[in-house]
Parts: sequence; structure tokens; C-alpha cells
Amino acid sequence: MNTDELKRRLFAEVDRRMPEFLDVLRDVVAIPTDNPPGDTRACVEYLVRYLESKGLPADAYEPQPTVQSLVSWLEGREPGRNLVLNGHLDQFPAGDPEDWSFDPYSGECVDGRVLGRGVGDMKAGSVASLLSLVLLHELEAPIRGQLTLTLVGDEETGGVWGSEWLLDNVPMTRGDACLNSEPTCMDQVLIGHKGKYTLIVETRHGGGLAAVPVEDDAIARAMTVAGALMSLKGWRLETPSEMAGAVDRGRDRSVRRGELAGKEWVADSTTVNVGVIQGGVQSNTIPTACRMEVDFRTPLGVSTRDLQEKVEEVLAGAGLDRGEIDLEWSVCLEAACSAPGEEIVRAVAANAGRVTGREIEVNTSYGSTDTRFWWQRGIPAAIYGTDLENIAVPDEHILEPEFGQVLKVHAATCIDYLCG
Repeated sequence: MNTDELKRRLFAEVDRRMPEFLDVLRDVVAIPTDNPPGDTRACVEYLVRYLESKGLPADAYEPQPTVQSLVSWLEGREPGRNLVLNGHLDQFPAGDPEDWSFDPYSGECVDGRVLGRGVGDMKAGSVASLLSLVLLHELEAPIRGQLTLTLVGDEETGGVWGSEWLLDNVPMTRGDACLNSEPTCMDQVLIGHKGKYTLIVETRHGGGLAAVPVEDDAIARAMTVAGALMSLKGWRLETPSEMAGAVDRGRDRSVRRGELAGKEWVADSTTVNVGVIQGGVQSNTIPTACRMEVDFRTPLGVSTRDLQEKVEEVLAGAGLDRGEIDLEWSVCLEAACSAPGEEIVRAVAANAGRVTGREIEVNTSYGSTDTRFWWQRGIPAAIYGTDLENIAVPDEHILEPEFGQVLKVHAATCIDYLCG
């Protein structure tokens, strides 16, 4: 059986069994995995039972309490390459249920939509990856090599104890290529995204009574640091030439969709956000300590060393006494990418075009995913998933047909990569 015949069988099976597959998705959405606290144990337990019921192995790993990830695999009849499917199980917190027009953990299917927190980001994609493995197993696809499934925790808080830990400790999860199912809006394959950094700043002062004020207390010093760091907004270096087209297309597409209207610079320049400030004890004393957490997103072409040196440069230019300031880089995830011509990228784009009938672009993103951990190890990887409807806000949902289409694209790409 050639790959086209196998894909036709696959597509027919997806269409026939879609009610069954939607039930699996609904079950997964109904299991809360809000991060924080990031507890994925119940979800992993459900998925382990499901995979074992299909005759597939399933190993659970818990490198940090309650942060569990799942690994399953399908071995081929002959030696060959290893394709890794990756998705995350944790999700943004649902917040106040009163802000939702439906139960955020319902997983209901209403008017052609699947409802619930995490369904778009990214349980629909993760379940599509799971079902791709199951379908190739049930169809006895003649794969050469291995198909490996990684469904992880901790993505929303950096991925150190999820995907990165698996890559460091479970060799089969590295693979020869990776296919991630984060939401991409169906009309693009993503092959790179910006760096993500968290800088913790702590400032100190001797203190005193507010009746005798000072100009450089700990909070004032922190504000001076914040002002210096904010000067990095819009800073960039030269984009690698082979990625310039993907960066430009991603920027132009986001502007057309209204995501970056008036802020197109975000696509290829540094952003800075002071997200946390904690300082002082009471209003009638001079604050002796202040703590800030600052988020940086850096474009392709800016390395970790580049950013850290630039931060030191602007702090020195502000005339700050570094003896009263401590810096800690708690997250350092460098901008990363795959080349546009990689086999996995071309296969995903071709299958997405065939399944959806759309013109598929190959772009980079201003967002962040676990795919970076494969890119940073030199492993080709591509991202393709559903649309983004109310991600991180109330009433998150996806369209039922998109779930089926993403499943077809992922499973068909597995066939091309391992059976071709």
C-alpha cells in the first residue's frame, strides 16, 4: 500500500470515528490542568489508561511534584527515523467561572464548537497528536523507525520540568524531527519564534522613617532599573537571512488579522514587560527592598549573550550603583527556528494545504512554545494546530471541523515521514 492509499484510509477512519474522538477530547478538557498550580496527574492517568486500552505503552514521568508528562511510542517493522509528536497538557487558569457563559471544564460540543479552558491552547492539538499515534497503530501502518508521543506539563511556566526534562532524560524523545500541535490558525506552519527571558531584579536600601524622605529608596532604585530596561523596547539585531522571509510573512499576517495592528515592530524586535513589582512594608517607612520580574521577548538574531550584555550596558548608562542591585536570569530561552526547507516543514505544509484547501504560509511567530527545545538541539521541528479563539480569556473554544482537520494533517505527516 502506498502512502496516498494509506492516507485515504486514514481520512475515512477519522471521518467515521469523529464522535468517538470528540469524546476523548471532551474528557481531557473536563480534567482541570490550570497552571498554576500545574497539576497534570489526573490528565496523564486518564491518557495512560486510554493508550493501554489500545495496546500501546505509556510511561509517566514526574520530575517535580504534580508535574507529570506522558511518553508513548509505536515501533516500526524496520529500523528508521524517529518522529516525535509534542503537545502540552497544562493550561492558563480559567479564572472566575462567573465570567464564562458556560462551564470552563465542560468540554461540551455546542453548535459545532468544543468549549472549555485549554481546548485551543492546546488540548485539541495534544489529543490530535495522541490519536495520530493510535490511528497509525490500529491501521498497522508500515512505518520504518519509531513514532514517539510526548504530552507534557509545565509548558505555561517555561517547560523546564516538561519537554526540556524529557529531552535531557528520555533519549527517545529527542528524535530526528518534531511535530508540535500548538494553535496556528490553520493557514500557517510555524518554524520559529522569539526568545523568552525572565529577569529578577532585587534592590536594597538602608531604610528609615518616611518623615525624613530619601530620593533613592529601594523602590525608587527599582523604578530607575525599570526605566533603563524599558529602553530596550524595539531593540534588534540583523535577522538571519534564511529566516527573513518567514519573519516578514508572520509579521504581515499578524497585522492583517489585527493581532499586531500598529505594533508590527513586535514581530522582529525586543519587547519588555515589567510584570511584577513587590516592595516596601508600610507607608510610613522608607522601603528597604524591592523585587521586580521583567519579561523580555527577543527576535531571531539576538542571542542570550547579546541580551545580557545589552542589559548591563543600559544599567551602566543609567549610573546605577550595582552594589545595591542584584540580577538573576531565571528563564533564558533563546530565539530558535528550523530552516524553511526542512522535510518535516514541507510535509506539514503540503498536508495542511491538501486537507484544508487553504494556501499555507510558512512563518515565524512572536509567541512561544516548547518546540524551541528541539530547535535549540538542532532537531528540525514544525508547528501546526487549530485556530485561537479566546485563548487565555473566558469562553475559550475551537470549531469541531478544525479538530478533525488537524488530526488528519498530523497523522498524514507521520505517514509521509515514516512510511514514505
